[in-house]
Amino acid sequence: MARIDEELVFAKQAKTAIEGKLTEEAIKLLREATRIAIEQVVFSGEGPLRDARNNIGFLLPPVTEVPEGQQEQDDIDNAKSAIDFWIQELEASTAE
Repeated sequence: MARIDEELVFAKQAKTAIEGKLTEEAIKLLREATRIAIEQVVFSGEGPLRDARNNIGFLLPPVTEVPEGQQEQDDIDNAKSAIDFWIQELEASTAE
């Protein structure tokens, strides 16, 4: 299980990856970020951070589970929004 600060590093790396060209390496990173978020859902209570992690689990696979270069722009945009929300909630959690 990743600590919040480690999870935040993965979230920021995912943001960088999704904003660039979706290469095989970027997709691997996004898959790892998805895995981290999903694992954390099990250990989190209710609230916005859990929602953000759930969103990652639902909104990144449509980007990461299709061949390179065949992602739909709507799926990419949804994933970007989910990552932004995830980062926001992680940062709020570390500020507490």
